[in-house]
Amino acid sequence: MRETNKKAIIYTRNSDVESFDKQSSSLTQEQVCRSYAAIHNLDIQSVHREQVSGSVDFTKRKIFSSMFNQMEKGSILLVSRMDRLGRNIKHTLDLLEVCKSKKIEIHSTELGHLNGEGLGRIIFLIMGVFAESERVMIAERSKATHNRRRKLGSYLGGKNTRFGFTLADDGKTYVENEEEQGILQRIFNLREDENMGFRQISSHIENEYNRRLHFSHINKLYHREKKNLITIN
Repeated sequence: MRETNKKAIIYTRNSDVESFDKQSSSLTQEQVCRSYAAIHNLDIQSVHREQVSGSVDFTKRKIFSSMFNQMEKGSILLVSRMDRLGRNIKHTLDLLEVCKSKKIEIHSTELGHLNGEGLGRIIFLIMGVFAESERVMIAERSKATHNRRRKLGSYLGGKNTRFGFTLADDGKTYVENEEEQGILQRIFNLREDENMGFRQISSHIENEYNRRLHFSHINKLYHREKKNLITIN
């Protein structure tokens, strides 16, 4: 009697919007999964594509959650690589255990059955450690770059620009704002030369420049200038 092929669902993930829109990486992932399915006699039931960061928990992914809720006992979730499931090893391990309890198999084309008891699971655990280490290093490099650009006075994005500066025409760097630089110098002088409290400084700035700055904001501006040793002549 011929054995019935197992049902499989393909899941592809891209974190890059452009690649997702062009479906280049997504199609490549699907093709690899279909080749794997053909070799292992799996019947592909559907393909689900999602554009989301690998650091997002699988329970918070809209497409993944919808797909997962429809999966039945004995079905297979197929991905091209284990990092398509996620780059956070804890989230991925949680997913493996949930699938195991629901009798749902997870396969990757590179490692095979991930939540079984075979070699695939062992290799997955080892590779997961390296994947998590890579994620941490990427985050640290991004933070270092952010801090370096901040020290260089580069624009870091967002609606608000740094007090004392105006965004240049190139949209990337700051140029000094003459009026706000004068306010910064006045704050510094009132604090350093006259030992004035920040509430008093707030009142002086409002009277002299017609600019209402909360004393807590003035506190932050003063310590920022002192820390960066910025003086205005």
